[in-house]
Amino acid sequence: MHRRIFVCRLAGLLLLLSPVAAVSATLRVSQLPATADSPPLQAATVIGGGMDAHFAPMARPLLRAPDARVAWYRLQLTRDWDGATPPLLLIGGDTRARVVAYLPPDYSAHPVSPYDAHLDPRFSRHALVLPLPGDLRADQPVYLETGAPGQSQPLRVGVADYAGYQAGDLNHVRLSTLFAAVQASMLMVILCFWLVLRDRMFLYFLAYMTAQVVYQLASSGELYALPGVAGLLESLRYHPGQFAAILAAALSISFILEFADLPAYVPRLARALSWLRWPYFLFAVVLWIPALQPDAWLPNMVNLLIVVSTLLALVAAWRAWRLGSRQAGFFLIAWVPLLMLTLLRVAQLVGGWPLPAWLEYGFPASMAYAAVVITVGLADRTLQVRHVRDHAHRMAEFDALTGVLKRGGILSRLHEAWEAARRDGQTVAVLFLDLDHFKRINDTRGHAAGDACLRAVVGAIQEQLGASDRLGRYGGEEFLVVLRWVSAQVAQQVAERIVARAANLRVPIGDQPVELTVSIGVAVMQPDTPSPETLVECADTAQYRAKALGRNRVVMYRREDLAAAVTQPG
Repeated sequence: MHRRIFVCRLAGLLLLLSPVAAVSATLRVSQLPATADSPPLQAATVIGGGMDAHFAPMARPLLRAPDARVAWYRLQLTRDWDGATPPLLLIGGDTRARVVAYLPPDYSAHPVSPYDAHLDPRFSRHALVLPLPGDLRADQPVYLETGAPGQSQPLRVGVADYAGYQAGDLNHVRLSTLFAAVQASMLMVILCFWLVLRDRMFLYFLAYMTAQVVYQLASSGELYALPGVAGLLESLRYHPGQFAAILAAALSISFILEFADLPAYVPRLARALSWLRWPYFLFAVVLWIPALQPDAWLPNMVNLLIVVSTLLALVAAWRAWRLGSRQAGFFLIAWVPLLMLTLLRVAQLVGGWPLPAWLEYGFPASMAYAAVVITVGLADRTLQVRHVRDHAHRMAEFDALTGVLKRGGILSRLHEAWEAARRDGQTVAVLFLDLDHFKRINDTRGHAAGDACLRAVVGAIQEQLGASDRLGRYGGEEFLVVLRWVSAQVAQQVAERIVARAANLRVPIGDQPVELTVSIGVAVMQPDTPSPETLVECADTAQYRAKALGRNRVVMYRREDLAAAVTQPG
């Protein structure tokens, strides 16, 4: 119930925002009937009143000029103008053809179209606005001539007072600016993503949204008012907007395929959708070849293709989402409103129906909404990629059995600690640890027992380490501990605690627990120690000495004691 009330209020707001709908006077609109073989009329004959008797009244103030024929309309107030501010003639809708207005009192020609570079700057291009005399009488008609290249879409005409229309036009500008600002903000965010990540999917999104924004600006006429652009595009009329719309459709397919990972989830539908891009690119080229007369048939062909590709994209995304594509879900949430409105817009264009305010504003609103949701979806996808990368990095750097660093990881941490110690005038100690008689455990109790012993020893070591210390698996049953900013005495104490803790372990394997001992060699960085690798070698030498002395002990590396190191295997 509340949702229905909200929708009704929103629709009412959008209707109020339509400047042509808020007129201050009632118009009588009549049309001069014409057929395909009617001879062309001279403007002087019509505005001179010579054809007034032939004008037929129209039920609705909607103007057209199909098949590129010239159409004449006459507009008259039902009563003399008595507004507080001068009246304005308003011509709104999907204006495609140039309209020539003949205004009282002199009835000089005023050719006007939304593609003109120099329209009245006091108003937006939501409607073509022409000032009328402040004392306009009901017996003073306004004549409108519209024609080539044809105006199949209906134009709304009306008369409003200056102050009232300007207030409504300001609301239109505010709403349009809001939608454009949202899209521009999302484009800037995605541009930053692309500059950092260089992912082509972000580039597809940027290209698609940019083309869509250009289409919006062109269809509203605001593109032709941009400084430095207006003069260049004025002669191209509505073609830049058509070109941008066609490219936007093709680029949106490229983005959808990449974003929702459709080739992986629905390969057949993805291939069909991918092939649909090429007719768009072909039509984008044909649009600029006048010899092919694209204005006569191309818009309907493009609209039909949009309907087909839109429905196919929805089906593909739905199936991909059901098969587990998280991004396809984001796409459906973001694009369903936009695609539904796109279909309605295409139907309105093909049917030649008047453009309602809810559709006129709903389309850019849905674009802004889609841009926000897709930006969130892109951020989510980036986060997923980061999680996958971090997991892969962890799997590459950490030992799967014990959860500690692998050999490369612990040596990397040692190099970092070494450089920091050299820079800050500190020391680094290395503990080289080996499980005693580990081969015997594997041979007599099995490899599962050996794995359990390795995990138990790792737990015992970690209990004795601080937050800045690092532990890594150097080999099969060999471990390396890096202690930062400690003296030789502290390093030996840490090693002795590990030996004692390991000796107390009883690893439960079957009916008979396994007892463990470890041997540890300790080496402390000296001013003349040439490298971290040398420090590891020294600790390894001390560890072999510990085994030679009976195992289950700690030996500190000293040159004089270990000149002839005992290197028997453990």
